[in-house]
Amino acid sequence: MVEDSKSLTDRLWGAFSSMKLGLALLGIIAFVAGIGTLIPQTEQDPEKAKAVGQLWQTMGFTHLYNTFWFRLLLGFLCINLIVCSLQRLGGIYRRTFKLTPPSNLARVPQKTRKVVQGELVPLRESVQEVLKQKGYRLTLNDQGNSWSFIAVKRRLGNWGSFITHLSFVVLVIGALLGSILGFKGYFMAGAGNTLSIQAIQLSKGQVTDTFSVRINSAEDRMLPNGERDNWYTDMSILENGQEVARKTLSVNHPFAYKGVTFYQANFANGASFTADMNGQKTPVILQDQGQGYYQAPGTDLYLVTAIDPSSSSQKADVLFQIYKGSGADPIQSGKLSSGQTVDVQGKYKLTFNGLAGFTGLQVKKDPGVAVIWLGCGLLLGGLLLSFYWQPVVLSGILQSENEIKGTLTVGVLSGKATVSTREALEQFVSSVTKMLR
Repeated sequence: MVEDSKSLTDRLWGAFSSMKLGLALLGIIAFVAGIGTLIPQTEQDPEKAKAVGQLWQTMGFTHLYNTFWFRLLLGFLCINLIVCSLQRLGGIYRRTFKLTPPSNLARVPQKTRKVVQGELVPLRESVQEVLKQKGYRLTLNDQGNSWSFIAVKRRLGNWGSFITHLSFVVLVIGALLGSILGFKGYFMAGAGNTLSIQAIQLSKGQVTDTFSVRINSAEDRMLPNGERDNWYTDMSILENGQEVARKTLSVNHPFAYKGVTFYQANFANGASFTADMNGQKTPVILQDQGQGYYQAPGTDLYLVTAIDPSSSSQKADVLFQIYKGSGADPIQSGKLSSGQTVDVQGKYKLTFNGLAGFTGLQVKKDPGVAVIWLGCGLLLGGLLLSFYWQPVVLSGILQSENEIKGTLTVGVLSGKATVSTREALEQFVSSVTKMLR
């Protein structure tokens, strides 16, 4: 059983360490994501998403990035990147911290090498001095009849590709965190209204927070020259009925609380009323142009209102209509100025208090944002190390021809940047030669 278990583990490790699997996963994800860009997504356009064929909806292509199978593909890609990176970790560590001088001439890089002859002691001293001046980290090995060294500069550049691969893992993890634990929604509420965060209209995710939001005021402020200043919303966060946070937000100035961020999305005019039914007074706030209604408790009377377009913006009047049941025509209508009261079918009295703004707020929680920023930083750092901090490794051995003369054979470990490494070798040999003169 143990052997079977080990063999299964080995097979899984071998499968996920395959570069072919990584490329296949990338290709599948890119192909599926391409389809997702062509098919309307529920989050962005729910109406068009509903019009998509039932087969595509059943397969999840109208909410692609929240489907289990797409997240599973991303998870497999993460595992593949992690396993591949772990396999390369030992080699990167040795190239960075465990380089050893060559033990014989055959261990000096043969592809790119130079030979320098001179007096034994000055040649050795010149090599050490030049390497020190050029910022190399030097490791020496003295074997009596031969002296060898290995010198490395910008050794942390070895980690560029590793960090770049790691950054993709972090980015995918951040995206999964936001997709699984986050949510996105919207609500519109009038000044004075209080609603639970769980009552907002969601476009994705699920709300687990339990606090409430109170809109203290909503304004559409204008500048003295008649141009719009901004939309402003004064809102409070309530925990167990107690105010725990308060802020005025506006466009491009959001408000964040416990990872939930509120963004000013839009604004609509509205009107504030007081409904008096048998001495029981109820505040009523209705949006302009009949966007919403008020049904008096225990009645089938429906109130809709609109701001009178002929009135001034300073002292606006409202037009009201009362509908009964499902009737298409109003049974009562009229106009009210601020402070005026009207009797509604003998059921209750309605007083117009004045204008009230309706604020539209986009609500978003994405616990993966910090992780994604970390991934972006790692990606940038990895790319900078890979392209602008490439390591240079010089390796050489100094052999004694006699007690006075010696021959230095030096080579450079060349990777992708063969031109720059060759230049580094030529500069080193040129500097040593000049010092010997």
